[in-house]
Amino acid sequence: MFSSNKYINKVEEFSQKSTNDRNLLHIALAFDDNYAMPAGITITSIIRNNDNLNFCFHLFVDNISSLQRERFSELISDKCTIKIYYLNNNFQVNSDTLVLGYLSFMSCVRFIIPDILEKETDKFLYIDSDILCLKPINNLYNTELGDFVAGVIPDDSVMRNAIKDLYNIDSEKYFNAGVLLINTKEWVKNDISAKCMQKINDGNIYKFADQDVLNILLENKTTLLPIKYNTKIHISVSCKEEQLIAPYTVLLHYVTGYKPWYQTFDSKFFKNYFSLSPWRDTKRPLALKKSWLRHYAKYNFKKGKIMTAFKFYYYYFTRKIL
Repeated sequence: MFSSNKYINKVEEFSQKSTNDRNLLHIALAFDDNYAMPAGITITSIIRNNDNLNFCFHLFVDNISSLQRERFSELISDKCTIKIYYLNNNFQVNSDTLVLGYLSFMSCVRFIIPDILEKETDKFLYIDSDILCLKPINNLYNTELGDFVAGVIPDDSVMRNAIKDLYNIDSEKYFNAGVLLINTKEWVKNDISAKCMQKINDGNIYKFADQDVLNILLENKTTLLPIKYNTKIHISVSCKEEQLIAPYTVLLHYVTGYKPWYQTFDSKFFKNYFSLSPWRDTKRPLALKKSWLRHYAKYNFKKGKIMTAFKFYYYYFTRKIL
């Protein structure tokens, strides 16, 4: 029998109330230290837009610093509990299938979470750490799943076309794995965790790694949910794309490697929740690519922010020389 607990070294809980409260909404995230701050902003955005709800956030982490741990502990209140699950070296996946540069083995941790949470809750929401909550999520969480293993949100036509000839599945039902409403009982009943771990390590290459594996194994076992619960956005330096999203968007998903927490992206949404979070006094990472520095310098120059433009040109030339 599959045992997910063999992958967990220890569990640490920060709480002001019992997690046995049946009114708790259980939400899970998985990340390493590089994504700890973004995950914290994701959680902050959920709390801020759902102040009438009680949450237990289950954080599955790999090597996060003590400073990040302290920041997460600052999120607790009488409405918010934080549980941190520390992974050990037993959790391994075939690195050859993580072919996209922005994927890491942490994206596959979602495979084992339902087995670990089965005794705590019949249902939970898994959410990626590059997502912001803009509106209440109670209607999403309260979706009746019946005998379905999960509630999922369809991916866009670009992704559907990208995988339609790769696997023997209905590409029209291909979903994005960034948001998953999971029926823990049905997940465990169908032994999905064991099947996922076996498939991700079967020697084959899955272009979109964990997402492809989940789509293959959960075919005909999911119910489709509205796109407002996982609206994908591709941002540029100005983040003008944020102004174009539908007003009913509940969860906004920043896909690709362009992420709003870097200083080179002028995301009003991210800056707002960052300022409301325990990370507000920390410095955001500068840039993943040196070209972003140049683009951001040009952007500020056009806006008349000359000093900021010169500063980022300096960063760009310094990194280019080094």
